[in-house]
Amino acid sequence: MKKLPMLLAGLSLFGSAQAAVYQFDFTAKIQEMVEFSPLTFDGGPVASSSLSGRTVSVGDSISGHFSYDTTTGLFSNRGGSAMYSAPAALNTLGASIGGSSIALSDASYSSTNVQVANNAATLGGADSFGIASLSANAFASEMMAVSFFDKSGLALEAATMPGQLDFSSFNRSTFYYTYSSNATHAMMGANGALTSVTVTEMPAPVPEPEAYAMLLAGLAALGWKGRRR
Repeated sequence: MKKLPMLLAGLSLFGSAQAAVYQFDFTAKIQEMVEFSPLTFDGGPVASSSLSGRTVSVGDSISGHFSYDTTTGLFSNRGGSAMYSAPAALNTLGASIGGSSIALSDASYSSTNVQVANNAATLGGADSFGIASLSANAFASEMMAVSFFDKSGLALEAATMPGQLDFSSFNRSTFYYTYSSNATHAMMGANGALTSVTVTEMPAPVPEPEAYAMLLAGLAALGWKGRRR
């Protein structure tokens, strides 16, 4: 009878150390666009742009997906605003217009970072959560980001990687997209409000290596006791 409590204790330890990747679908609509040349200082608001090789226009509907990994390591923390980044972390962000991806298809560099701000002084005491994807190749660089903002500062409890977020607690959300040509340095930018955010998958938690070790140790102890008897 002593074996069952010991086994249950081992399983409890096994489930206590877990990592989670939270995944979401979102939609947005582009409301503003600009084109600008830092070489000639020309530019301003535009209705559409083909600088990236695909036409992006005001009024376009964006559909996308993002995920964040709660085990992502802290990169920096200033004024209540923390940045989380790690090459192996399962943080992703992608978006498309009319089913066609707007991401660089042959990126030689890419990085996806998560920003969490709780009562941040730089935001006047507000909370924010954002995920941004940066990519580049020999011809261009590109950035996409999804950002959530709560002026009251009540949406988050800490500037740590959160568990499942309730995005309805934020009072503003925005999608950003920028593209810059390496050859001409011409830039385009687009932004707009998110129109929906839905949970797409809640995968099973991933046990940490230490949890496996504790479980195996518990099972080994049970086997040793059984042999003694």
